[in-house]
Amino acid sequence: MDPGKNVFHGLELFFLLSVLFLLFISCGCTTTGQTQASVAGTITGDYTEGPVYVVALDADRYGPSDLRVMEEGEHPEQSEYVTAFTVLTAPGAFKIDGLPAGNYTLYAWADTDDNGWIDHAAYRDPTGWHSTGERLGPGTISLAQGESLQDVGIRLVAPSPYPAELKISVGDGGGRLTVMKGRPVLQLRGTPEERAYAMGYLAGPQIKDWIEYVLLETFYPSVEEYDDIFIPYLKAHMIGVLATRGDEFDAVIDGMEARGVDLYSDTLGRDLAREEILAENAYPFLLYFRIYGLAMGDLDPGNESIQDRGISPHLCSSAVAWGNWTENDELGGGVIHGKNMDGETDLRKVTVNSLLIVASEPQVGSGQKRVVGFDWPGFIGTFNGMNEDGLVLVPHSSPSVPAWNETDFLPYVLLYMDTLQGESSVDSAWEFWQTMNQTRTGGHNAGVSMPYLNSSGSAPVCFEADSYGGVERKAGFIKPEDPFSLIITNNFYQYQGANPKAVSKVQGHHETIEPGDYRYLAMLDLFDTYEEEGQTIGTPEMIALMQAASTSEEYQGITEYTFVAYPDQGAFAVATEDLVNHTLDAPFAPFTRYSFEEVFG
Repeated sequence: MDPGKNVFHGLELFFLLSVLFLLFISCGCTTTGQTQASVAGTITGDYTEGPVYVVALDADRYGPSDLRVMEEGEHPEQSEYVTAFTVLTAPGAFKIDGLPAGNYTLYAWADTDDNGWIDHAAYRDPTGWHSTGERLGPGTISLAQGESLQDVGIRLVAPSPYPAELKISVGDGGGRLTVMKGRPVLQLRGTPEERAYAMGYLAGPQIKDWIEYVLLETFYPSVEEYDDIFIPYLKAHMIGVLATRGDEFDAVIDGMEARGVDLYSDTLGRDLAREEILAENAYPFLLYFRIYGLAMGDLDPGNESIQDRGISPHLCSSAVAWGNWTENDELGGGVIHGKNMDGETDLRKVTVNSLLIVASEPQVGSGQKRVVGFDWPGFIGTFNGMNEDGLVLVPHSSPSVPAWNETDFLPYVLLYMDTLQGESSVDSAWEFWQTMNQTRTGGHNAGVSMPYLNSSGSAPVCFEADSYGGVERKAGFIKPEDPFSLIITNNFYQYQGANPKAVSKVQGHHETIEPGDYRYLAMLDLFDTYEEEGQTIGTPEMIALMQAASTSEEYQGITEYTFVAYPDQGAFAVATEDLVNHTLDAPFAPFTRYSFEEVFG
């Protein structure tokens, strides 16, 4: 017999005897039930009917992203993520027994129709979790062997779905909230203040939900820090925005109040105010503020080092094709521009349920252009948008430390709206960005396209920009090297910084496509495949590019919506995370196409 095997079997026997000895000792000291921990408490909150499930997840192994995956399966209480669970017939007292010592996240939901799924569509099944300390998101409880933790509270929440139809007149303007092809459409017209008031009235409950469950609970889960540090900073460093847009922020709040929305926020312990509307429209800057400014300590102008701590606010991907790439029956050489919106994935699915197609029509005689944006309620600016001339802008954050001491910051959401309302072409948009008299709020890649087939058409570009300057990155600067395609993710390839330290401190510039540029490489590989196969790009191929980006090695399961623009055709398509069929990544869900004019009808 192999002596190595003898040693191995001897070790097995020793280990087995050791385990039996420990079990013997434990049995002599306590009962099996006493070696296991338990947690007990009360479920409260929104509820209509159905069983209530309470689950305990190992917090050392699973985080919020795993909760999202758990929710997508049938009978999530029986999934691999759950250590133990209990079922109630209605809200009330609960207890979970049989928990090994460790750290746990407690999560609950009401299965309203008792179908074995968590149904987030229109917030049918309310959900909730136990929070700890001042943090608003899922907290962690620690259980020692034999411990019985008591008085744990979980509140079920069902945010407000949109009504099917609602209208309001405001002065010479107003608005209408309706449904087109199964998606909510918000039509706004009039002066900026009239449009803002109409938005507040028509989408008031959803604005409050977005502030409470996305802005605060998801992105800024420390209320004390939000009120005592972030809001004072905004008021001191966005002076121009408050001076020129403050009446619009107030109008949103006034419209909400007229609708009968209770402005008091239990989360904040005060009424919602204009600062919340500003913070919502500046939420990408909020991430820079929390990560670069606070977590990394860079709000100190003398700080020479930034620790990234493995945190990144940099998500989103897009691809653009035109010319030779799109010479097919569908596009005839015109532009197709695909964009994944990644990372705004709150556990309550507010960013999915509340996503609006916003058709904004300025007052007659203003000289401003009509704009269609894909935005959340409360955004008086826009993120992914197209104007009546076919000019398209889509966002991607990019690493560059903001110019913290400036007092004239302009959030990109508002800059996008100003650009789309005033400009007709890629060139004029870039000129506007270069001559703007306010400071941009940090690093950003803007994907910009327009109709290519008309006589004045120009090719799409990427505005690589930050607080200090920027450049236009055109097709061919980096792979793909042909003149008819562009890939954009979340770093600079051309711009090295008008203030180089702002970019270099956070590794914002890449000389080449690096191995860690996973989403860029995933889309580039697919472009290469199309080229090898002689395949032109139409809608199916663009959707495949978006799918590749949303499921790369870097991350997956966090693309809440995907936008595809057709500037030459004056049309667009959108898909969201599918809450009915439980599909996490939007580009794998059904797309709905609209014409620009259609959503104003």
